[in-house]
Amino acid sequence: MVSKARSHAGWFLGHEHTWVKLGAVFIFMAIVFLVTAKGDYRIKSTFALEAKNQQVVVAPFDTFTKSVTVEPGDRVEAGQSILGTLETSELRLKLAALKAEQLGYQKQMTASMRDRKTAEAQIAQAQSDKAAAEIRLIENKIEQAALMAPITGWVVSEDLKQQIGAPVETGQVLFEIAGIDSLRAELYVPESFIANVSIGQEGELASMGHPDQKVQFVIERINPIAEVVNNQNVFRVRARILENLEWMRPGMEGEARIAAGKKSYLWLTTYRLVNWLRMKLWI
Repeated sequence: MVSKARSHAGWFLGHEHTWVKLGAVFIFMAIVFLVTAKGDYRIKSTFALEAKNQQVVVAPFDTFTKSVTVEPGDRVEAGQSILGTLETSELRLKLAALKAEQLGYQKQMTASMRDRKTAEAQIAQAQSDKAAAEIRLIENKIEQAALMAPITGWVVSEDLKQQIGAPVETGQVLFEIAGIDSLRAELYVPESFIANVSIGQEGELASMGHPDQKVQFVIERINPIAEVVNNQNVFRVRARILENLEWMRPGMEGEARIAAGKKSYLWLTTYRLVNWLRMKLWI
């Protein structure tokens, strides 16, 4: 037994078969490295930027579009930027008629009071007050015809410049404005990786338009129901962006990588194959 052990030791320590021995040592060290050393496990997914704060501007009355001053992607300021205007010519004609009617009631009231016809004066006063209320209503509508941006942000609705002169109804959505500091990322994580995703994990994303700039994020919410996107079962994962950059816009897309902890390099290089085999062989 001792002589046999010496023989094996001599073969291993001797000068013969040097390359074979070096290869065996290299393979052994590689296996040890793959099993013991750990690397970052990052889950890849696509994403799209969305606005948390989004408001709409609707038509305040039935009319026609007169002008449109913004296009999709334009930046607007709250209470300062005019998005467009509505036609008010019919309202202005009605306003002029009501003012003339009110003036007539006021003259009638004055004459009745002069003649001490109290009942007739009260009726004229009531009619004058009614006309005044209608005048205020129409004047308010005319003021609303200039459609102002309700918040500071970007125009994300479709271009209405091709619909100038088209009729609009009360309550019809004309513009949509996305808040400038309220962007978030919606990640579409494949079903096979969702088990390793949890709230609070961090990651980074890069848009297709600015692949050189990495933006940090933190996961806030995981939708518990899967959906089909591009013929793939995915889960929506909402992420809070830690830094809003000037070039970022709602609708931008790209790739996100979620930091899912440390794993051995052996696991990182084989987990896809192992999962596939488990599904095929039902292990």
